[in-house]
Amino acid sequence: MQNTETLPTSEFAPLAPEIPRRPGGVLTPAQEEILIGERRLLGALGAAIAPLEPDPADLDSLRQAGLDLDELFLLVVAGEFNAGKSAFINALLGERFLTEGVTPTTAVVTLLRYGEQARAGMVSDDLAENEFPAPFLRDITVVDTPGTNAIIRRHEQLTRHFVPRADLVLFVTSADRPFTESERIFLETIRDWGKKIVIVLNKIDLLQTPQDLQRVIDFISENAHLLLGFTPDIFPVAARVALQGKQLAATPGPQQARGAALVKASRFDQLEAFIFSTLDEAGRLRLKFLTPLGVAERAVERYRLAATDRLTVLADDAKTNDNIDQQLAVYETDMAEGFAHRLADIENILYELRERGDVFFDDLIKISRIRDLMNADKVRGEFERAVVADSAARVDGAVQGLIDWMVDHDLRMWQAVQEYLDRRQAVRGREDRMIGQIGRQFEYNRTQLLQSVGAKATQVVQGYDREREALTLAEDMRQAVIQTGAAAGLAGIGAGLALAFTAAWFDATAILATTLFAGVALVVLPLKKRQAKEDFHNKIAQLRENLATGMTEQFNSELARSVERIYDAIAPYTRFVKAEHAKVSGAATELERLAGEFARLRRRIEG
Repeated sequence: MQNTETLPTSEFAPLAPEIPRRPGGVLTPAQEEILIGERRLLGALGAAIAPLEPDPADLDSLRQAGLDLDELFLLVVAGEFNAGKSAFINALLGERFLTEGVTPTTAVVTLLRYGEQARAGMVSDDLAENEFPAPFLRDITVVDTPGTNAIIRRHEQLTRHFVPRADLVLFVTSADRPFTESERIFLETIRDWGKKIVIVLNKIDLLQTPQDLQRVIDFISENAHLLLGFTPDIFPVAARVALQGKQLAATPGPQQARGAALVKASRFDQLEAFIFSTLDEAGRLRLKFLTPLGVAERAVERYRLAATDRLTVLADDAKTNDNIDQQLAVYETDMAEGFAHRLADIENILYELRERGDVFFDDLIKISRIRDLMNADKVRGEFERAVVADSAARVDGAVQGLIDWMVDHDLRMWQAVQEYLDRRQAVRGREDRMIGQIGRQFEYNRTQLLQSVGAKATQVVQGYDREREALTLAEDMRQAVIQTGAAAGLAGIGAGLALAFTAAWFDATAILATTLFAGVALVVLPLKKRQAKEDFHNKIAQLRENLATGMTEQFNSELARSVERIYDAIAPYTRFVKAEHAKVSGAATELERLAGEFARLRRRIEG
């Protein structure tokens, strides 16, 4: 694994270096290839889960799995306290070496290895290392663990830490309390690690009849199969009887025969034969290679599930972003259509003004009213009353309605985003249970971003000053119209247009002056009236075009600003979702590949 020195370690990591290394042996080229490939895959797995903020304990387990390939074979003895684990190991040694008792006597993990002399010693507060001159300990380290149901919870933690490192687990249960609830829970842990398990049914000497023994064996077999998915080997033994028999058999004299009979009656010889035939050199090597696979396959499965869960959450997050995008697209379309209708209402006011102008010119420019035409002030007054009339006020009212409509829809869009994000956060309970199983950083980052974006939307909605927004937009609209030359710099657009209407009338009627004073009005007056009306039409058309241009440009600018503000608010969340999806998808793909690699390696080892 890359950078193993910097990987986080669990609180039990100091235990690992204390286990003796296996003596240098010669591997076949095929075995060496398996060893190298397994180490490479363990390193690749560590890199694959890194983007998923892995549990430091998982990284430590993978690191330790690589180290354990170089260690002696680990035979881990587990089970409840008072099930007879120490008695079983003593029977295996043929001597009462470990302390036995009815209370939790194994308070620490105890490593039993080969030594020329029997010796007991403490390596640390959590680890004891004993030596004993049993030949099988030259190749096998026996690990005696605290009871899985020990009152001191630290004992159980130590046991659970050592199980992943076991090459073979001998699970000791007692005939007087077989397959208890705590044993069932602990076996689930062993099952998750993919360990080879042998169940030792101890204290069968407490049972009265062979039928009683068979019922207990059937009970364990049935429940183990339901729990593990397979039926492990089950060996019924009487460990204390076996130890007594071995000790008698080792004593010269008439007691040897009795000792041999006791060993046979204890059925311990059958278990020993199985252990040492299974753990011959080839068997030990096969199990040694399979041990890191169990650790790796458990990690692969766990983080594949985590990646799948995260991708599910991120897919929903992506839908949130897509829905907001769709809402904003609909918002822009609806606003553009609404603006077109409202601008048409304003233009209709100008069309009506032009029509009234035509009526005014027809009524004014004729021979019978030459005297009136000579009075400019009077004519202007009539024009403002008959043509301009309430057009300025109507334009101002229409523009203000347009502005209020824009402000209201801008606020509604923010409210829609706020409500949508609130609903997104409301469903986080189910997602937290999924994504919180591994690292918490992903959940924390995502939650913070959702809350931040939701808070931003809430802040905008709660602090939205409609009056201020309307005044600002009105001023912006007025300036835009002024810049097109459609109105003067007055407080209202309509007032500016009124001056423009009047100016257009002066332009249209100025051509009449020469006609009136030339004394040829009868001949040219109809022609001049048509010319004046056309000129008035052109002026009004230009005014309408400039007004539409100015208001449209300002509307588009304001709409773009409104949408951009929303996009800016959700941008961190959007970027997070895209980046996390790319990262997690990559991890999921790599884990899928590694799952296949590990499966092929397992088939090769088992074959």
